[in-house]
Amino acid sequence: MCYKESVRDRKIIVFLVAGIVFVAIGFVLNFSFNIASKENGLGSQNYKKDYKSLSREQQGISEVLSQNSSNGVKQEVEVAKVLDGDTIETNFGAQIRYIGINSPEMGEPFFGEALELNESLVLDKNVGLEFDIKNLDRYGRTLAYVFVGEELINLEMARNGLAVVQTIQPNVKYQDAIVAAQREARDKCLGIWVGLCKDKTRSQESSSRCIEISFINHDASGNDNENKNGEWVEISNTCSIVVALDGWTLKDSSASNRYQFKEFALDGNKSVVIYSGCGQDSASMLYWKCPEGKYAVWNNTGDQAFLYNEEGELVSNYSY
Repeated sequence: MCYKESVRDRKIIVFLVAGIVFVAIGFVLNFSFNIASKENGLGSQNYKKDYKSLSREQQGISEVLSQNSSNGVKQEVEVAKVLDGDTIETNFGAQIRYIGINSPEMGEPFFGEALELNESLVLDKNVGLEFDIKNLDRYGRTLAYVFVGEELINLEMARNGLAVVQTIQPNVKYQDAIVAAQREARDKCLGIWVGLCKDKTRSQESSSRCIEISFINHDASGNDNENKNGEWVEISNTCSIVVALDGWTLKDSSASNRYQFKEFALDGNKSVVIYSGCGQDSASMLYWKCPEGKYAVWNNTGDQAFLYNEEGELVSNYSY
């Protein structure tokens, strides 16, 4: 009886020791992997793409990158993938979002051209990242100015008319230069701005020639997010003909705010006001979204409005 108990006790001890050793090995391997990842600024190679994991990973990556970039010294990374005209992915899975611009989204006019230009500028190259005050956007992506040598890619995308200015405080270090580059592209009718040049040559009968963004009231009383209908956009018909706006799109300079007209026609020499909140549509008043979103549409510190016809051509834009 004592012999059986002794054997059983020895087995229990062996199992306990084996378990402790297994846990210790796992801890050491995990610790070593984390140290190696941090030293290389990598994060996990099994980079998770869901929102929460992406945000956590990017938080660490952003801290590592920005800490290594000081006194004007750029952090060098290799570009493994170009996602669109304003976002790239490094060889270790970090997504870098260009500060100060917004390029066309997939399905929008000039998306392919913006993607192609960005690829030609940065893909498979070592680029330098320079940071501003805020290092992360709300999607967990690292915000940076991207350089190839001395060439600022954020600015080049705007200069070629394949991105528009998107000013988000407090990241404004190169904003004046990017605004000037956009003005140059607009004057030359490059990329997305070509629609405005077409407007000059449209016939008198063309409906697109008649419609323009005439005013934006961007600063509502009180908190804009709590008084969305206190901000609004006015769109005017400068001709005497009725213009059907079905399929037309109004958007700001971001990728997320857009309003699409449905079964709406604007009478000759009339205007319609589009409020940012929710309400009952009429011939003179339209409402952006019901139920209302979390945020107001128009930035008080400056923004742009773009109006596209049903063919995706830019018809009018308004800046403040």
